Amino acid sequence: MTGKYNKRRNTALPIKDILGEILDNGPLKKGISESRAVSYWEQVMGKPVARVTTNIYFRNGTLFVSINSSVVRSELVMLKNKIIARMNEAIGYSVIRDIVFR
Repeated sequence: MTGKYNKRRNTALPIKDILGEILDNGPLKKGISESRAVSYWEQVMGKPVARVTTNIYFRNGTLFVSINSSVVRSELVMLKNKIIARMNEAIGYSVIRDIVFR
């Protein structure tokens, strides 16, 4: 491992610190953040929006969200930039660059 953790170190290190370093660096952090983009939708948007969401997936920086209410879809399109900012803040990493509402 790199950083402050050395394989030959004789002192015990908390697993929390070791996992934190592994998860906070490199492509693993990006992958975890991408999976959070889908799982955080209901938490960020609330139950009323989640109820009319029929499908959600993430690909290449874009969150695709299927909404079965045209009224809600129209409102979400107008708030797209705010939603992107709120989602990225909840995820803790700027992984969402765009949202497509269908």
